[in-house]
Order: sequence, then structure tokens, then C-alpha cells
Amino acid sequence: MSSPRYDWWPYVKGMIRRYPELCARQEELRRTKMSPNLTGMPSAHGQASDPVADAALRELPEINLRELEAVQQAIEETRSLPNGEMRLEMVRLIFWKRTHTLEGVAMELHWSARKLVEWHGEFIRCVAKKFGLLS
Repeated sequence: MSSPRYDWWPYVKGMIRRYPELCARQEELRRTKMSPNLTGMPSAHGQASDPVADAALRELPEINLRELEAVQQAIEETRSLPNGEMRLEMVRLIFWKRTHTLEGVAMELHWSARKLVEWHGEFIRCVAKKFGLLS
């Protein structure tokens, strides 16, 4: 396997791979707790609990939030391209499900491997641009 040309290339691929996990973590942080705190730990007395406000204040770390937003923006941009849904299916199979190689996706989607390599690179560069690694 050849080494990447750019130092940011593997980082951006990792960003794309982490996207489903980051979405799930963000959803979990924003979910409000409907049950009382039964840990037995003392809490501030006389302080009203506001679960909606608490959920709104919980956020991912700044870097994870930027990564999540970059991938979301790249997904939206890719969806608007010709064959956008096919391109996103390629991303799903390679990065999120991790069940296929580029050649395997090409056979699955009935596209040439060369075209899938092109789409793969375009998506990675799009995420890098949205994250601010490319101008």
C-alpha cells in the first residue's frame, strides 16, 4: 500500500469514519433525562432542575464538533452533485459500514473503479476543505 501524499489525508479519512459515532454521541448529549437523579450523590439544594436547558448546554468537544460539521457539509454538497446518492452510498460502504473496498463498491454499484477512486478523492478533499485544511 502506498503512503499518502499529504499529512492531512489520513486525518480526514478518520474524520469521515468517526462521523456516525460523533452523530450518536451528539444525540446522546442532547437527549433530555426524564428520570430523577438516583445516584445518591448530593446535589445543590434549592436549585431548580431544568432538563431542557441542561441538554442544550451539553456539547461535543470543539474539535469533534468541527469535524462533525465538516462531514455534514460535505454530505450536503455531495448530495447535490450528479449521482450524489451513489457517491454517498460509496461513502457509506467504505467508511461507515467498512464492508467494501473501492473495487468492491465499483462492482456493487456498477461503476468503474476509476470513477469510484475519483469520487472517493473528491469527497475526502471536500471534507478537508469544509474543515479548513484546504483553501
